Formats: sequence, structure tokens, C-alpha cells
Amino acid sequence: MQFSLFGAEAADPVLEDLDGLLLAGGDWVRGGSRPGARLSVLVAERWRAEALRAEFAARSLASDTAPAPGELIAVRTEFTEVLAPHAARWTRGASLRAPADLALTASGLRLWALAAGKADEAGYLLLMDSSDAALHRRAGGELARLGVAAVDVGVRMGSGWRVTSVKRLRRLAELVGEPPLGARRDWPLG
Repeated sequence: MQFSLFGAEAADPVLEDLDGLLLAGGDWVRGGSRPGARLSVLVAERWRAEALRAEFAARSLASDTAPAPGELIAVRTEFTEVLAPHAARWTRGASLRAPADLALTASGLRLWALAAGKADEAGYLLLMDSSDAALHRRAGGELARLGVAAVDVGVRMGSGWRVTSVKRLRRLAELVGEPPLGARRDWPLG
């Protein structure tokens, strides 16, 4: 794989990259007796949990994992005031809404792939856990803006987007960077 000047490996990790996890079905927990907010996402494989924890650490966020229903793993950041403004961008009352300033980065796309990406016979799927049609459309628009236009998989595969052409798969692989340990075939390869 050729190193990209625009890929996840070329950018410094920032908290705005966490937007990719919200597209992958992540959720904010705010308030209560604890200050700030926590970001949590459910994953099915241990390699995903370990890779996400490393990404959180790269953004100076402590994290942990916990068992979740259906043999899933909850990967959670610490509760911190640093995340409160990011949670506020994404929530309206108890609802998750895409912020007006959503701009998916290559590193955010990497986080999305880590949490909910998988290869299939027709290309590479970036799954979403959202019934919010506006968020779904925004995600597709952000992929296109990054040069990875994708096909809406609708309800057939669950909510998400499939990248299909060789050119777009190469671009996706360039943007998300090297596969984490254990990813095997569930990582886009150019």
C-alpha cells in the first residue's frame, strides 16, 4: 500500500474524528452524577475493541471494555468534560442527530471501519446502526466527499453503505491506512 498524504496515518488524531464512531452506531452517555460525557460503541470482535482502545489512547482518552448483550463488546471512553461539547454537537434531547458541522475525516473513516466495516463478496460494507434517514444520507454524502462514493445497502444488510469499484476500494484503503492486528479480511485492501 502506498502512503497517502490525505489518509488517516498522515493526520494527527483529534476528537472530531470520533464522529466516525457515531456513524458506526456509537452513542453518547451524558451527565448524571459524573461530569462530562462518555462515548460507547458495540463491536463483535476482540480485535475491533483493542484497535478502538488504541485509537482512544491516541486521542488522550482512557477507555475500557465491558460485555454487552448478544456476545458483543462495549468499548467505552472515560467520562470526561473534554467530550461534553462533542456530545452536545450530536444530541438533541435524548436523540442523536448529525451536527451541522459534520465533516468526516480520513481518521474518522478509519474509526468507522474499525467499529463496523467488513468485506463481502461485492465490496466493502460500512454498516450503520441508525434508523435516522437524515444521518444515513449525511454519511453517504461524507463518503462521496472523501472520494469513496458508495451504494446504499438499505434494509437488505441493515443500514449502511457498500464501496464497490476497484478505484473506490483503493481510495478507501488509502484513507483508512494499515489494517490493525487481527483484522484479516475485514479490512479494505487496495
